[in-house]
Amino acid sequence: MVKSTVRFPESVVGEIESLVEDGRFESKSEFYRFSTDYVLNQVLDDYEPETIDYREIKAEVIPERAQTLGSEADREGPPFLESVSFVRKLALRGKFNDAEDFIDHQYAAGDRHAILLEEILRLYRSDRRRRAAPTERERAEFEDRP
Repeated sequence: MVKSTVRFPESVVGEIESLVEDGRFESKSEFYRFSTDYVLNQVLDDYEPETIDYREIKAEVIPERAQTLGSEADREGPPFLESVSFVRKLALRGKFNDAEDFIDHQYAAGDRHAILLEEILRLYRSDRRRRAAPTERERAEFEDRP
């Protein structure tokens, strides 16, 4: 391993020491290694954490909350099926920018519903382009005209 010196505010170090004292981490070094691996794993697609027992520490320190349909998290923002219907209506009318604006204003970036709505919109957009593009037969007929 490489040694690197990093300066932190006293209040941050105090919080880290509290986590070590509470037994959530074995040492400050483990906290720093885990934290670095965690952030790199979130930011880089191909990063593999190197901290020993990373997955166990993560499960203990950052437990994943089970998502169930109809939970409070689903009630935040507009009803999803109504949003699907509205985005579909805009897409069928060719108002893709309006649909994007709706999604951006109603949902936080990265929200699972926003991601699904954007994917639906992408499918409608590609379908419209495919229909608008002339077929091979239409191109051949056009080229054969005098």
